[in-house]
This record gives sequence, C-alpha cells and structure tokens, in this order.
Amino acid sequence: MVQQAVSGASALVQQGYDYSPRQLEELSWGLRFTPAVCMALALVGLATRQPAIHFALAALGVLPFWFPAAHPVDLFYNRVLRPLWRGVALPPNPLPRRIACLMGGAMNLGIAAAFVAGKPPAAYALGAVLVALQLIVITTHFCVASWMYEGLLRTLGRWVPLVSVATARELLAAGGELIDVRSPEEFARGHLAGARNVPLERVAETLSGQRDRTLILYCMSGLRSQRAVQLLSRTGHERVHNLGAMTRLEHSREPG
Repeated sequence: MVQQAVSGASALVQQGYDYSPRQLEELSWGLRFTPAVCMALALVGLATRQPAIHFALAALGVLPFWFPAAHPVDLFYNRVLRPLWRGVALPPNPLPRRIACLMGGAMNLGIAAAFVAGKPPAAYALGAVLVALQLIVITTHFCVASWMYEGLLRTLGRWVPLVSVATARELLAAGGELIDVRSPEEFARGHLAGARNVPLERVAETLSGQRDRTLILYCMSGLRSQRAVQLLSRTGHERVHNLGAMTRLEHSREPG
C-alpha cells in the first residue's frame, strides 16, 4: 500500500505537479476525473462510430496546452462538483500533463479521421491504445506521454529540471531575481510581481555576464524558460534556475 502511494506521488511529480506529499494525496482522486471523463467519451465515440465526438475530444486536448487553467472538464470539476464535498481544487495543468493532453488530442483526431475515411479497424486500433493509456493514468497516475517527454529531452541533452516553488521562493527572498523571458507584449499584459522582462532572444547577450546573480526564469508554458536556462548554462552561468510556467508561482498556495 505504501509502495503504491509512493509510486503514485512520483508519477504526479513527473507530470509536473510540484506539491508536498500531503497535497499530492489530496489531489490524487481529483486528478483522475478529467482523464476518466475523456476516456468515457472516447468509448462512446468508438461504440457509436461518431467522429464528431473524437473531433471534440481532440479540441479538448489542444486547449489546455495553450491555456493551462482552462480545460473545460477541470473547470466543471472545480466549479460544479468539487463544492459538493468541499474537495481540493485542481490546479492549472503543468507542461508534461499538457503535452499528454496534446498527444491524446492527436490520437482522437486520428480516430475521427479514420472513421471519416471509412476505416473503422484503424479507428478501433488507435482507440484501443488511447483507452489503455488513459486507464494507466487513471489507475496509477503514471503518464506515458510525460515519461516519453522527459526521456526525449534527456536523450537530446535538453532536460532542465524545474526548481521547486518552495526553493524558488527561498531564492527570491535571499535576493534572487525573477526573469520573464516572454515577449514585451506578453509582459505588458501581465506578469509576476517583481519580474524583469528579458525576452528569450536577448537572454544570452543580456544575462550571460551576470554570473554573480541568482536568476529564476519563467514564461507562459515552460518551454522558453527551459531554452533560456540552457543558453545561460552553456555560457557558464551556474546560478540560473527554471521556474517554468508562471502559473506555478501564481497558483503555488496549497490546493483548495
């Protein structure tokens, strides 16, 4: 039982959820809701051969990749179901989980296309893989897409671990500087308090000489900040940290 709890918590961390063991335990059941709903809808679409259902699921997969806090099923859970038992609110989707949503969306798009093309066997084959992956996530929290994403980056030498929110706060309190690597236009629309804007394309020339400073970098999704940390690390900067998506600090209070 203890091993299952540890393994489930590790899988959630791999999905990008940066919380304490107690918080992960509180989130555990709620995080099963969205994949369970998506799997149920996929099964209905497969049983009825309705490509429209899979096109809709494909859209659901793409949406959270760009808008981490806007997954419709997550919102339904937080605003309608959760208050019924005063449960813990689902936080915005971290990057590895968003990549998994994107992969699920692509698979649903393939299923829909197969039905439209009059090739049900291909649709069922792809659907079987999709449902199997969703069942694994629901029962164990192990996300194959998140695991593949991390493995690919490690293979390419581009893996940059995220600094924990607690550590980021400690570094900032000790004088670290928060760097927003998004565009000036994005920065003007809203940013984390105290952040300085250094767009990704200017990171190397602007920050590579500031090796005596502790820098905590972030962006919208975590992709640009990861790239910026890599660029600075190659110049010998050893005190640079990847916060990832700005929502990690925005929503870093205890869930609920």
